[in-house]
Amino acid sequence: MNNTAAPHPPLAATILAAGLGQRLGGRPKATLQIDGRSVLERVVAALRGAGIPAVSVVMGPYRDQLLPLAARCGAHAVEHRLPNPSLIDSQRLALQAHGDGFPGHDLLLVLADLPLLGADDVSPLLSAWRQRAPGVHALMPVVDGVRGHPLLLSSHAVAQVAATAPQLGIRDWLQRHPEAVQPVPSARRACVTDVDTPDDLSALQALVHPMVVAWPTR
Repeated sequence: MNNTAAPHPPLAATILAAGLGQRLGGRPKATLQIDGRSVLERVVAALRGAGIPAVSVVMGPYRDQLLPLAARCGAHAVEHRLPNPSLIDSQRLALQAHGDGFPGHDLLLVLADLPLLGADDVSPLLSAWRQRAPGVHALMPVVDGVRGHPLLLSSHAVAQVAATAPQLGIRDWLQRHPEAVQPVPSARRACVTDVDTPDDLSALQALVHPMVVAWPTR
């Protein structure tokens, strides 16, 4: 009898960075810097540090600012052609690009505005993913009752979501398939600490002081 466990499918990551940042004055949130290093670069470093070499970035209207950052950290750019993409638009583009570029791979999907995310926040989720029960096709951290990121999807779930109606996103699929979803209780605040408003910026500055939080000057 062969007791060797089946190998886990390979994993690739996609960062969603196509938001308009309207509540922050129309700035691409992924370009925000902490001590001179952009949030996008920090998130890519967190994923690579957790052992995920293949990282893509979905970007939209701010491609001119984001392309150089993606190139600097060796991430693959996935570009919208929509002038005002919604989150669902970005999700569906991410799923399509992932299915085309990484067939048979599971997907780690993460928002680009998680400035405190580190490899130590991602690694426990990857461990839980490798140990999940059969039939679990989605996994995410839950911090104090709040669902966070990264979100992990099996290649099966990626294909299923991609096959739904174009106006439907990942949340709809998760709600329709609760039996396939594994929430992972976590104390990692970085998984739910995002930057959406000026108040969030002020809170972030207080958290990382004496490091400096600032927008790039050019």
